[in-house]
Amino acid sequence: MFSGNQNQFAAAATNARLEMLLEGHDAGNGTPLAPVVAAAMEIDRRRAPALDRDILTSSDEDLVTIANGVLVTLKHPKTQTKLPFGTVFETRELGEILIGGERWTLDAGRPGLHPVFTTRKDAHGPNLELLHRHITRLTRRLACRRLGLPQPVLICVNGERHRLQFLPCAEAGGVVLQCSANGTDAPRFCGALPEQIKEFAESIVMEMRSFWKRRKDIAQQGAEVRAIAEMCVAGKEATVDAIIIEMGFASDVEDLDFHVHYLALDAALRPGLLPDFIPAWQRAQVMRGHSFGSPWGISERYKELENLRSHGADGRITGLAAAVLASGKVDSELIRSKLAEAYEVAVEIPGSGTSMFVALYWVDGTIHAEVEKHGTLDWARDVLIIHGADVPEARLVTMNGRPLADLVELPLGGDMTVERVERIRDGLRLHIPENYLLVDLASGRTWECPSDLYWRSWA
Repeated sequence: MFSGNQNQFAAAATNARLEMLLEGHDAGNGTPLAPVVAAAMEIDRRRAPALDRDILTSSDEDLVTIANGVLVTLKHPKTQTKLPFGTVFETRELGEILIGGERWTLDAGRPGLHPVFTTRKDAHGPNLELLHRHITRLTRRLACRRLGLPQPVLICVNGERHRLQFLPCAEAGGVVLQCSANGTDAPRFCGALPEQIKEFAESIVMEMRSFWKRRKDIAQQGAEVRAIAEMCVAGKEATVDAIIIEMGFASDVEDLDFHVHYLALDAALRPGLLPDFIPAWQRAQVMRGHSFGSPWGISERYKELENLRSHGADGRITGLAAAVLASGKVDSELIRSKLAEAYEVAVEIPGSGTSMFVALYWVDGTIHAEVEKHGTLDWARDVLIIHGADVPEARLVTMNGRPLADLVELPLGGDMTVERVERIRDGLRLHIPENYLLVDLASGRTWECPSDLYWRSWA
């Protein structure tokens, strides 16, 4: 059997041959084609499974044929090609890459293919530069060019949310125009092809024109929203950061909906941006004298943080998230250090066949986790779906109320109980109530969460 070093040599040799054969060829968005094909072939080999030496038997003609199939598939939606060991490489929508059902993406200018789960979600890199060039070109003769160019902004709602924002517009009363960070239809902005970036730029320019056309109206309505927001922070440890509008669905709407960003305690219990939404109907009610409650991060989160700190905790953590960190399969210390600053961390847990992906993220002062292994399991919040599981009906009934570990062998530990089980088309759906612990991020220590600190049960 080949050793690990020999396997690496075989993969490197194949990649070198592809680079020689495909020199100068591009996968479509500035990513060299050779590393993309090499990555696809390695995923194919892993799924087979097969030895790297088997790839070495491919002739130059074979490699060029494989590369052509991959390139055609990348550039045409709803197409597919077969890789050497039989794995299907397909594109359903431009920028969406499925290899044997696993979700992969390009990252403009960065060699190879990358798991969607662990790839950056924000607008960045060569695709952002291209977006800016298109917007500059399209607005050269338009008055709305005075809005400038949108820049990436990160906020935290339920995990990370990425947006594009323009600077506050003085002619619109200081209101900020906000757009989606990925209007390209690709799973990730960085994986979009040039034609998708161009179309996205065109849609943004339409929103810019609509915003500019209605700037006086936006200023008037935005002033009402600002007055409401200022009432919310009066006497509180918070300030109004921005009054924001999204024009995508508002160009012909008389009464506009607005977003507000406060500087307060965010979802990770840190000083940061706190988003809120004030729709037109609610604004109308407030203007008629109805009360308007402050967002949680302004009204109660400081008290929540004080209570947590009195117990020596940085926040809460779910049993699943704690099990991930204690599993020994991830770098717990690195993840905890990242969560002390970031809102979300995604990691890959390699294994034979398909890798497992885990995301840990902040929601209302609590670290949650989601686990995905293609074709095997999906675990989000209190629902675990096990694909391909087939359990006799008699046993299905007895599973309710039993420890999860008694029923399913999972790569993660944890003391969790199954509330109920349902049969679905391709397996089982297990409902597992989320239990909450307190966590100290520096040490990794977790302990029982007092009932008065349970997630929002005391709200």
